[in-house]
Amino acid sequence: MHGKMRKIQLFFSFVAAIAMLLTVGCASSGSLSTATTRISESEKATSIARNNPASTNASVELRTAEDKLAQAKLAFADKDYQKATRLAEQATVDADYARIKATSDKARKDADQMRQNIQNLRQDLERTSR
Repeated sequence: MHGKMRKIQLFFSFVAAIAMLLTVGCASSGSLSTATTRISESEKATSIARNNPASTNASVELRTAEDKLAQAKLAFADKDYQKATRLAEQATVDADYARIKATSDKARKDADQMRQNIQNLRQDLERTSR
């Protein structure tokens, strides 16, 4: 019986510890410093995506990131740090997606161009070998 009580106490201690960690995590996601950090990270990610030479291939995605960053800054100014943090995190993901999509699209276009060049070379070789 004593062992069973100990297991129950451990279980409730574990549940309490998890609840406390979740509470601290949720509270910290709405803090001034967390919001400031996330907005800064979002600004950096958006800037990198914007300065990517291929950014024209993902202009819609980049605009989405910039809009969410602007909304995050407005929420921050209204002292809604939790909303600011959430929007800044979304803006960072959107900016990273825009950068990756732009790079991927450019690589795809470059590969298509290379295939076309190779096809042209083959045709030239066939004509000259006749």
